[in-house]
Amino acid sequence: MIDHRLLAFEAVLQEGGFERAARRLALTQSAVSQRVKLLEAELGQVLLVRSKPVRPTPAGRRLLPYLAQLRLMETEARRALEPGQRHGPMRLAVGVNADSLATWFIGAVAEVVREEGLVLDCVVDDQDHTHALLADGEVLGCVSTRPDPMRGCAAIRLGEMPYLCAASPAFRARWFPRGLSRSALAHAPAIIFGRNDDMHEAFLQRHFGLDTGQYPHHVVPSSEGFMAFAVAGLGYGFIPEIQARAHLERGELIDLAPQREEVVLYWHHWQVQSPVMVRLAGAIAEAAARALGTP
Repeated sequence: MIDHRLLAFEAVLQEGGFERAARRLALTQSAVSQRVKLLEAELGQVLLVRSKPVRPTPAGRRLLPYLAQLRLMETEARRALEPGQRHGPMRLAVGVNADSLATWFIGAVAEVVREEGLVLDCVVDDQDHTHALLADGEVLGCVSTRPDPMRGCAAIRLGEMPYLCAASPAFRARWFPRGLSRSALAHAPAIIFGRNDDMHEAFLQRHFGLDTGQYPHHVVPSSEGFMAFAVAGLGYGFIPEIQARAHLERGELIDLAPQREEVVLYWHHWQVQSPVMVRLAGAIAEAAARALGTP
């Protein structure tokens, strides 16, 4: 149902070139090239940079989110028109930050995934960067810290996720016997999630005047691994309060600072949504309200 020129455009980008796209579509390379040229002529825009690998122009990048929506609409239309037929699972790509995925997100979407027969492609990135995934057409919805929706989209406020600065009792006894101080923090190993994680850096700059490079740190790009590092006494870091709660109760972690770093989360989606995406967005908003507090 999707126009064959759009399919050619999509295949070239996903495969990184015309030759591999031709093999995927069982066409000649010239046929794929001709379809893309026809699409560009109709839209009056150059959509691809013919480089290695091929990449989208700004116009091509703007087209990608709409193509993702068309593919979802086509799948849902087939299901609606053929209700008695056996259909395969419907694939949905969503952007989510690792801490939400490790805490409340799976419970939020589980019922919808089961009942609608979905398979989720969870694209994980820092909550400050998932918004770009939606803009690039990589996902159909995302959990983000950005309150402002991009053009053609809407944003639902989900709530606030508080983070606490925590470490194991043994780590605190070794590195912070007199509490947090600038000199102690300059030597104690921190734990950060990844290169895009600036929460720890902002905390140390704001309260202790320490800049990047003035303190040692582990890089652990996994919520579960991050927690394991902290419990094992390898460092201190900022952990979602809902994830740390059980470890605090068991005495495996200790809250090091009275300050909480509050991260406000939003669900971004296209204004025109398919029925499945409407249901998914509603489930995410309801679960977030329970887990994070009513927005």
